[in-house]
Amino acid sequence: MENTDQMANEVQRHPEFYIPSGDMVIQVERTIFKIHSHFLTKQSEVFRDMVTAAPQTTRPNDGTDSKPLVLSGDSVEGWELFLSSIYRELFKPIIFTGKQSIEILRIAHKYCMQSAEDNLISRLKEETDTGRLLDLTVASRIVDSKELYDTALQGLIASGTKPTLEEAKMIGIEAYHVIVSQLPMMNGKCRNCHQAGNVRCLYCRTFQ
Repeated sequence: MENTDQMANEVQRHPEFYIPSGDMVIQVERTIFKIHSHFLTKQSEVFRDMVTAAPQTTRPNDGTDSKPLVLSGDSVEGWELFLSSIYRELFKPIIFTGKQSIEILRIAHKYCMQSAEDNLISRLKEETDTGRLLDLTVASRIVDSKELYDTALQGLIASGTKPTLEEAKMIGIEAYHVIVSQLPMMNGKCRNCHQAGNVRCLYCRTFQ
């Protein structure tokens, strides 16, 4: 048990994105990535300024094997997805789920990757199904866009579907309240199964 706990606390090289020919080493949580700084500086103003601010040999904690650049608050999953989009786009397009797009968006927005951010938002806006509208609501909070927030809520209200408990947690109580308060009563029918119900629908067993 002690050996297992020790291994869990050790910093590990990422099995795919520790690339020997890379020139920048970053640490996310307990995972080490070694990648090519060219890709980051091309995408991100933050990394571009970081790399060009001073010669690599004089920067403390500058992204080397002995002193990896520690990125606090980021997730390993987010960096895996982001790096997958960079290193594989030349070979084949990658289609991300809404949740995956959100994880990448967190990285893109934090490090001022405007092109990547615009592309992710554009993809989320292309789909109008309920799932993508929920993702767009989350995305609007990440990038702090009232326009996106209003667009997403209008779409969710127009769908006539009451968010589930998990969806409410996802979009936040304020958004949930706005949606529920503006949903049509649907002539006394259950909003979920469209059958006539009372306080609690006798068909799908949900409270209305």
